[in-house]
Amino acid sequence: MRSSRTDDRAEDAPTDGTGDRAGRPSYPTRGGIDVLDSLLLRQPIAEGEREAVRSLLADWADDHRDGDARALLPVDGVTLVTLFLDDGEFGRTGDADRDLERGNALLWYVEVVDAGVDAWRTPDATVRDASPLFEAGLAELLTGAAMVHAGDRAGHRHAVHVTNPDRRARYADAVGRPLIAPVAGDELPIPVAIVSLALKPGATSALVARALDIVNRLKQFDRVQSWARGETETVEAEAMYTESLLLEAVGDRQVVHYYMETEDMDRLYEAFSDSDDWEARFSKWLFRRVLADPATFLEPPLNSDCEVLVHAVDPDRP
Repeated sequence: MRSSRTDDRAEDAPTDGTGDRAGRPSYPTRGGIDVLDSLLLRQPIAEGEREAVRSLLADWADDHRDGDARALLPVDGVTLVTLFLDDGEFGRTGDADRDLERGNALLWYVEVVDAGVDAWRTPDATVRDASPLFEAGLAELLTGAAMVHAGDRAGHRHAVHVTNPDRRARYADAVGRPLIAPVAGDELPIPVAIVSLALKPGATSALVARALDIVNRLKQFDRVQSWARGETETVEAEAMYTESLLLEAVGDRQVVHYYMETEDMDRLYEAFSDSDDWEARFSKWLFRRVLADPATFLEPPLNSDCEVLVHAVDPDRP
């Protein structure tokens, strides 16, 4: 079994003597399935400050249009950051009797080389200490502790995190500069979305959770892990850059938190619908049977109540 990710990294690249490549984090040589990690932070917004948060982020991004993810969150190993304005729908199950009233919040989706390093043991503190948004006044607009969604948190299960091995070049061709995408009302150069999808309650949710536990155990074996990481033909056909699924127990059911960064939403759905690949066929079959409302996910367009405020990537990301 594998104990760390170091054997996936570019060990023969020039370094500055600390393991970094000329001062940059030691990245894996390529993307793939579960090569990188992701986490979600949900920071509650103080009452009446929703528009102030939107304005602050819009102004900051406008002043940093030549920046990238390192300007937004200068922490080693961060490859992608998307900020969403959540109206309270994130994490809801669709069952009014069981949903928690979560209110408005700023949602951070962060992709990192390794979520097991010390910085991400306290992700809210790390984000607050590192991001210049807080010195710009964001701290005064938030209230309470952040809710952290990640595979190592109680009640959560990592499902899959997929990165297109060619996404760096594809992003540069499709978007180019700036790497901090237009925000707060401007049209995004590529679609980015996050949604929460409730599974059927009771036995269906319990069965999916148990099956995922078995799959995650199998993925600890080198042979299974190596095979899975190279299975990226579907994301290439869909022009998907980043795709992440996380399972969370909410009430008597599981909820899938799904993030996607893609080149073209129409192409994504067309490729998924037309694919004869066994993974795509199995995914369609599975989602139709386990999701409480499969049409919200399987039939375009993918609608999200979370508004994209900032999307930034590291130009050197794998």
